[in-house]
Amino acid sequence: MRLFSPLLFVLALVAGAPLRAQTARGPLTYEEGGPLQRTSLTVMSETVEPVASGAWRAGVWLGYANVFEQDSSASHDLFMDFERLLTVTTVRYGLAPGVEVGGRLTLETTGGGVLDPFIIWWHDLLGLGNADRDRFPEGAFGHRLTDGARTDLLRKRRRTLALDEVRLFAKWEVIGADDGRRALSLRGEVRLPVADAAMERVDVGGFALGYLRAGNWFVHAQVGLATARHRPLLAARTHRWRPSFLIGAERPLTREISAVVQWAGEGAAFHGFGDSELDAAPRNLVFGLTGTWRRAWRWEVAFQEDLPAGTPAVDFTLGVGIRRTFR
Repeated sequence: MRLFSPLLFVLALVAGAPLRAQTARGPLTYEEGGPLQRTSLTVMSETVEPVASGAWRAGVWLGYANVFEQDSSASHDLFMDFERLLTVTTVRYGLAPGVEVGGRLTLETTGGGVLDPFIIWWHDLLGLGNADRDRFPEGAFGHRLTDGARTDLLRKRRRTLALDEVRLFAKWEVIGADDGRRALSLRGEVRLPVADAAMERVDVGGFALGYLRAGNWFVHAQVGLATARHRPLLAARTHRWRPSFLIGAERPLTREISAVVQWAGEGAAFHGFGDSELDAAPRNLVFGLTGTWRRAWRWEVAFQEDLPAGTPAVDFTLGVGIRRTFR
């Protein structure tokens, strides 16, 4: 039943009337939302083409997620129960033809939230388990991971529009998209932790992103590798290198709107806990719509859910974004 909504979305794409694609608008913005993965550099997908030389592009993306992970054993105690809003602001500048540089700020707001009753009701309606969610007070807040000696490996308090991290990046277009049939870019990124700088470290990553046009469709792909560094207490259980991938399909529905479905994931962040909620690699299905308005504006609305379940990925994320190019 978890596949019901995305399958309907894919069927709607296939059943659409033939339309000659003009240009790729995807992929949809995606970033792994698992709180344990977010202690290092998580990959955010983006469009392949750099901003034009001499132009600026500014955008805001909001991602609202519901998080619940609970497990207790002799070696650790994990309790993640909260809702979170990420507010990501990104600015890019076309430094030269095919080259852009930029930066982004991520603000984080967390709290007990209001969706617990709805999620419990929905899971019961579909006959799905609640993973002990209904055993805890609705609207509760918890964000901690301790070891067998009850020493905090990770603990965070509620936040309201707190600056979480700063990133700097550069992108170089290797294969141009002049004919709209294919494109390939390379991207480098540096993550500077702010809110938890005492625990986290500076991380770097490199990524290749591209697309191919196939009739009325675009096929998107992204692969990358990033570092993952922590303070000594957690570093011994951390995978120091984390690969990532994304593959997706885009179908233009009109000259201004495209539907996109994509599957993405990253390597496991930790090892040695003996619990899939900690040691497994997260995977997510993302689907939604993206489009343009008056050429300079671009918008998107997307839904992200963990697939398969039982990994550190969050239950779901609702994402909306808008950006504008200034020439």
